[in-house]
Amino acid sequence: MNYLHSNPEAAAFGVKLVHLIAGVAGGIVRSFVVGRYGIIEATSAVIVGGLTAGYGTPTATSIVCKWLSVAGYSAAGLDGAVGFLLGLCGMTFAEVAIRWAKQWRGLPVPKE
Repeated sequence: MNYLHSNPEAAAFGVKLVHLIAGVAGGIVRSFVVGRYGIIEATSAVIVGGLTAGYGTPTATSIVCKWLSVAGYSAAGLDGAVGFLLGLCGMTFAEVAIRWAKQWRGLPVPKE
């Protein structure tokens, strides 16, 4: 873990480990908050949260920095927060994308 702090650019498969960890944490929180998840759904939330944050954080952080234009707020702190929020919302993004794809293809979409 010390390597992660000494080298914030540490990456695996093109994903910064810091973003991945923040996304996994968000996925874990989502699985606890939803409460109805079994082990497979909870594991899926963690994986999808990590991937969403891992690949989406760089783009989302630049958008958030421009949108908020907060003076004096470090981008490093913002990276972690954005990664966590993307991880928290990642499963919702995936569910919405699947629902839209089913509607587009004319397949029945179950109502919840």
